[in-house]
Amino acid sequence: MWLRMVVCGVSCLVGVLGAGAAVAACAAAGPADVEPGSELFQSDEDELIRKTLETSRWSYRGIMPRLETPEITVSLRGHTVHVAGFLPPGFTEKLPFHAKTENVAGRTRVHLAYPIATVDPTSKLESGLLARNPEPFTYAVCDGAYFAPSNSTGAFGGFPFIEYVCRHRDSDGRVRSGIAFHGPITATRAGGVSYWSLRRGPVSHACNRMLGEHVLEMAHVIRFDQGVRGVPVKVIADFDTFEGKILDVDYPSTNWVRPQASESTIFPIWQAVSQRPDGSIALDFPQWACETSRCPIMPPNARDPYTGARL
Repeated sequence: MWLRMVVCGVSCLVGVLGAGAAVAACAAAGPADVEPGSELFQSDEDELIRKTLETSRWSYRGIMPRLETPEITVSLRGHTVHVAGFLPPGFTEKLPFHAKTENVAGRTRVHLAYPIATVDPTSKLESGLLARNPEPFTYAVCDGAYFAPSNSTGAFGGFPFIEYVCRHRDSDGRVRSGIAFHGPITATRAGGVSYWSLRRGPVSHACNRMLGEHVLEMAHVIRFDQGVRGVPVKVIADFDTFEGKILDVDYPSTNWVRPQASESTIFPIWQAVSQRPDGSIALDFPQWACETSRCPIMPPNARDPYTGARL
């Protein structure tokens, strides 16, 4: 996916997930013994687009319901985040094509999976320490913000910043905070416009970057947007599994090799905006994730919400 924010004439689509290209890292707010982020905001885009990174506020308007007793699993090896939770009692609507379900004691448990970035082990923090992933452990969503603007620390672009490592002491005594799920940081240029895009691989400074629409949907599903905290986040070093196979998602990898399809259960993903093989842009689900002030003027979705097929 990509989401764009472009300033142009009335004939131009505005407010689909997009922005200026940027490189940044996770930040950790807090006392001196908590490691800080390592890179400053950088952009080679024009100043007007740069400002949209600081002011954008995005909305999720898809059809996924909020889930009860959600749990999150982060696979460092598989570069996936897996959300599982129960449908609320009385829910009878159809689920979107990217959700999988199972019956647990007479209730429907829903599973969602998204691509993420993990740490670049060669990168360093401002303190001089090597950046590293959160160690395998069961954490909990502990802090963050639903609208995280770009600032001197990172190009967060107005997407949710779902923090799950808050003053955790690693096995070697290092105290860490500020590790979170957040927007993709990087962007890709297509058709003269810059779009938020995700590099799924070891490219971050410990946080888990996500496509903008995915972190919006996850924030909705776990009620982070309603102020709920405490959702468990289990970080595992190996691949996650689903139905006895490796859990994977239908998204390309960067600087690592995905598992064989024959060994995997591959979750489909949805994107607000995608790029066709010829490099042109397709508006897939622009109404499901949009810059809030411009949601009413978004064009119709171009894919079926229940099959993912192009309409």
